[in-house]
Amino acid sequence: MKKPARAVTKAVWLVSMTAVSLLFAYPFLYSILGSLMLKADFGNMGTLLPIPQSVTFKNYGYVFSVDGGAAPLFNSLQRAAWYTLWTVAMSILCGYVLARYEFRGKKFFIFVIVAAQVVPSVLTLLPSYILVSRLPFLGGNNWMGQGGHGLINNKLMLFLPLGWGSLMWVFLFTQSMKSFPRAIEEAAEIDGCGFWRMMVRILLPLQGPIVAVIAINTALGNWNDWLTPFLYINNVADSTLTAWLATLTSNLQQFGDKDYPKVFALATMAVIPPFLIFLFFQKYIIQGIASAGVKG
Repeated sequence: MKKPARAVTKAVWLVSMTAVSLLFAYPFLYSILGSLMLKADFGNMGTLLPIPQSVTFKNYGYVFSVDGGAAPLFNSLQRAAWYTLWTVAMSILCGYVLARYEFRGKKFFIFVIVAAQVVPSVLTLLPSYILVSRLPFLGGNNWMGQGGHGLINNKLMLFLPLGWGSLMWVFLFTQSMKSFPRAIEEAAEIDGCGFWRMMVRILLPLQGPIVAVIAINTALGNWNDWLTPFLYINNVADSTLTAWLATLTSNLQQFGDKDYPKVFALATMAVIPPFLIFLFFQKYIIQGIASAGVKG
């Protein structure tokens, strides 16, 4: 009697999870189908699924065109790559120091890192905007930060580390280093291995899971971050793909008419990189979080 009951339970579970998966995949499927249509063929947003009468890739050509989404797409790739490198390097170096060295104020630094995580990011938007607009000697400002606009509408704004979120990765790498045997580092020093060589040749390969977690989550977070470019930059050529998409969805008159297929093509291209990253690297996320369990 137990085997039929288990089979029924498993079948119900599979059907339920399939339905939930289709529910979550529905917006992405709608976006893909809509992006393969011409504006004239796209009826209205009330249809369950926009079935293309004739498939066209013209909208994706616009995404990669010079006058279209090429510049925002390249800016998104640059920004994600820069923040990933910066965050990984800062997390490794700062986390190593906090885990291996004792110095005055260490507990205070750790307290600040942990306390910063409970501050809602929305509370820092206005102070950050004022700070950026009042930077001295930039954007027409004088030495008092008055008279100009600072780095507002400046592409450099895409690469300034203003958020507190990266401090969380410092804390996680610190916790991961606490479980890393000191004997390995001491053996490397006895064999004549310098600090930087030990970090690159020994520490990083053995700490690969947590480094992968930091890199993947930072890349995903910055790729999906539309608010920062949307807030500081108005010029499309200097913005990112997600921020430009947010601008278009808030004002669909950008193309002269409501050209939803082009917006769907942009949305599809914005989703594909995070989807591929998570699809191929999800196991590293699980391994890294497990290796960074909080230890005393």
